[in-house]
Amino acid sequence: MRTTTSHRKLAAVSALAALALTGCAGYRTDPGVQHHAPSVSRQDVITKIGFVTQDECYTRAAEHGTVRCERYLAQVRNIALSATDSIENPPEITGPAHALQQRVTELSGRGCFPPQPGTEQDCTRLLVAVDSALDDLRTALVAAPPG
Repeated sequence: MRTTTSHRKLAAVSALAALALTGCAGYRTDPGVQHHAPSVSRQDVITKIGFVTQDECYTRAAEHGTVRCERYLAQVRNIALSATDSIENPPEITGPAHALQQRVTELSGRGCFPPQPGTEQDCTRLLVAVDSALDDLRTALVAAPPG
């Protein structure tokens, strides 16, 4: 009996480790259904922005377009939610966070994943707008006085 319990615990730990190592921790199988775990502090949000801005959907948005940007967009959405969830954030932060949420919602609703024939230009323009709104949020987070 003891061995069976140990094997179950080991299997559960192994499964969680595999998910974390593959980058799937916190995500369900459908990239459209994301789990949002809010960040604790502004610095956490700034750090998350630093990581997400290394993605090609940010660094080369105009050339890359929205192909394979679903996960990136989910991460940006979660960043915006974290910035609006915290009660410590003043309107100087929540305003750009809400604007970012609106840009993400607009891009998500346009059928850009994957882009349909004839929509690539519009989808890319919307992705660039999301990236710009992300920059605005980062600027607001850095400039805001400690809360």
